[in-house]
Amino acid sequence: MYMIIAFLIYFCTLTTIGIYFYRQNKNASDYIIGNRSINYFVTAIATQASDMGVWLFMAFPAAVYVNGLFECWTAIGLTACMFLNWHFIAPRLRQETERYDALTLSSYFSQRFNDNSGLLRILSAIITLWFFTAYIASAIVGLGKLFSTAFSIDYNSGMIIGLLCGLTYTLIGGFIAVAWCNLFQGLFLLMMIILVPVCTYFYVGGFSPILAAATAKNIPLSLFNPEHSVLTALSLAAGWGLGYFGQPHILINFMGIDDPKKISSAKWVGITWQIMVLTAATMIGITGLAFTSATLGNPELLFIVITKTLFFPLLAGFVLCAILAATLSTMDCHILVAGSTYAEDIYNIVYKKNAHSAQLMWISRMASMIISAIALYIASYNNNSVYNLVNYAWSGTGSAFGPLVITALYSNYVTRNGAIAGMIVGALVSGIWPWVTNSSILPLVPGFFCGLMTIYFASWISKNK
Repeated sequence: MYMIIAFLIYFCTLTTIGIYFYRQNKNASDYIIGNRSINYFVTAIATQASDMGVWLFMAFPAAVYVNGLFECWTAIGLTACMFLNWHFIAPRLRQETERYDALTLSSYFSQRFNDNSGLLRILSAIITLWFFTAYIASAIVGLGKLFSTAFSIDYNSGMIIGLLCGLTYTLIGGFIAVAWCNLFQGLFLLMMIILVPVCTYFYVGGFSPILAAATAKNIPLSLFNPEHSVLTALSLAAGWGLGYFGQPHILINFMGIDDPKKISSAKWVGITWQIMVLTAATMIGITGLAFTSATLGNPELLFIVITKTLFFPLLAGFVLCAILAATLSTMDCHILVAGSTYAEDIYNIVYKKNAHSAQLMWISRMASMIISAIALYIASYNNNSVYNLVNYAWSGTGSAFGPLVITALYSNYVTRNGAIAGMIVGALVSGIWPWVTNSSILPLVPGFFCGLMTIYFASWISKNK
C-alpha cells in the first residue's frame, strides 16, 4: 500500500509538469523540439537521463553482479564516447539543424544531401521507427518487471500502467515537458542510485565481506582478467559507446538547446552526472555479491531485492520510483521522437505535403499512441531480457545513423547515394550479426564500421559514375 502511494505521488508530479507546459505547444516546432528554447542545465541532465533507461538499474548492475568489474568497460566506453558526442557532434548539429530548419534527424539528412526524392528521409524514418519500437518494448518489459516485483501488481497490468504513465505527460506537454520531466527524473534517480549502494555497503559490513563473497562466487573484481583479452575489453567499450553518435533520442536534445555557446557548460554537467550514476550502478552489482547468499535466479531484479529488504515500505516505494524515473526518462523521448518522425518525415512527405503545423502536432500524438501500442504488443509476447532488447535497438540505430551523422557534419565528400547505402548496410549488418556469428563482439562494432566504409565507397562510385 505504501509503495503504491509513493508511485501515485510520483506520477502526479510528472503529470503536473506536463499540464504546466501544455499551453506552450502552439505548433509542430514547439511540440517536436521545444522551439530550441531549453537552457543548458536542463539540456545536460535531460540528455543524460534520456540515455540510461531501465538498463541503468536492472541490466548493467546484473552484468556486473554476474561477470564482475570487467563489465565496467561498458561504462568506460559510454563515458568516453558521450564526451566526444558532446564535444564534436552537439555544437555542429545544433547549428546545422537550425540552418536547415530541420526538426528531426531524418529531415536534416534529407536537406543536407539534397534528397529531393524523399527516399533518404523516408528510409531513415522507417529505420528509426523500427528500432524505436523495440526500444519502447524494452522499457515496457522493465516496467512490467518493476510493478510485478516491487508493487505486487500483475506483470501485464504493470506494463500497461507504466506505459500510460509515460504517455500521459509526453503527449500533453511535448518536448518541453519531456525535457523538464527528465531534469526532475535525472536528479531524483541520481540521489536514489547513490543511496542504495551506500546503504548496502554498510549493511554487509564493508569491503571485506564483499571481497569474500566475490571470491566464493568466483567473480573477478578487476578490469582485466585471464578470461578476457584487452581486445575484448576495447570491443565491449566500443560496442556500446559508438552508439551515441547515432541515437535520435539523444541528438534531439542537442538540437533543442537555446544557445549553442552553452553546450560546453552542458557537456561538463552531463558527463559529471553520467560518471556518478554509472559508478553507483557498478557498486550495486558489487555490493550485491555480499548481500545475497546465493546467486539470484534473475540478476536483473537485484536493485529491487536490495531496496525492499533495506528500507521500510514508503521509503522503498520512493527508491523504486528511481527505476520508474530511469525507464520513463528514456521511454518518453523514444515515444516523442517516434511520433514526431512519423508526422514530419512520413505523413508530411507521403500522404500530405506541407501539412499545417498544428495538424502535424496532432498527427505526432496519434502516431506516438499507435507505436506505443505496437511496442506493448511486442513486450507482452517477447518477455526477453532488458539487456538483449536494449542492445538490439541501440546497435541498430547507432550503426545506421552514427556514421552518417559524423560524415554529414564533417565531410563534403559524401553523396546522397552514399548516405542511403551506408545507412541501410549499417542497420542490416547490426541486425543480422547475432544470427550469423557467435562472436563476442557486439553487433554495433561491425555495423558501425561497415556502414562507415559503405558511405565512402558508395559515394566514390556515384561520384565517378
